[in-house]
Amino acid sequence: MKKILTIGDVHGRDKWMFHTHGSPYEFNNWVTMVENGVPENGDDFWKEMPYTKYDKIVFVGDYVDSYDLSNVVILDNLKKILQFKKALPDKVVLLIGNHDIQYFIPNEVCSGYRAEMRPDLYQLFAENKDLFKIAHLEKDNTGVKYLWTHAGVTSKWLKDTTKDIYNPRYRHYEITKDFDPEDLETFLNNMLELRVDNLFNVDAHSGGYNLWAGPLWVRPTILNEFPLEGVNQIVGHTPQKMVKMLLTSSSVTHFLRLVLLQMSSEKMSSEIT
Repeated sequence: MKKILTIGDVHGRDKWMFHTHGSPYEFNNWVTMVENGVPENGDDFWKEMPYTKYDKIVFVGDYVDSYDLSNVVILDNLKKILQFKKALPDKVVLLIGNHDIQYFIPNEVCSGYRAEMRPDLYQLFAENKDLFKIAHLEKDNTGVKYLWTHAGVTSKWLKDTTKDIYNPRYRHYEITKDFDPEDLETFLNNMLELRVDNLFNVDAHSGGYNLWAGPLWVRPTILNEFPLEGVNQIVGHTPQKMVKMLLTSSSVTHFLRLVLLQMSSEKMSSEIT
């Protein structure tokens, strides 16, 4: 049985530390001890730390931008998330959100953008680009699929995107012709590597002009209407008061907001922060 902790959009806040280390104070102590040689994977030594209970800890993106936190606080929080990832690279998964890409992808500015933070955030994301990805997929011991992205993947967006990148006239066709949407995690993460435009699609529900929003922008109303059959999705992006579960004929979608979702093949439970 695999336990996976999902952390929703943090937007500069350190609440995630209460669920990984017990508190920000304990996190800082942990960092100091790890830097002084205590093995970060020493589960016997760290057995009181909450993170040791989980096989994976997935952040769904949007580490930056806030209506009330300072630039210094936001930047420091992201650096601590990166410390956590670097210490436990196989346990911690960092996904990218729409508020993150605007600091390292040209012409993708959205609400909350802080121009004065771009130099620092661009450098931080660029230096750690290999630590971030668009999608993460797990299968339980019965073969059921669980897909994590920032906002979700709709069947309509996937169909149109596949059609576009398989067109011989597509600019990266010699590369994308071998992309396999059946291997969904690799398919989506390769798109980020190539900066495929469809990945950043914004539809009218978020003030854009694309017909189908991509996995950084799609809203629950559209994701609910056009889910990926046979794939359970865990997403953040749109504010929720609690974990919401939508059932379709062959999939479940979980909508989070600063929420931690603990999942296994045998049961699901949620804990609101």
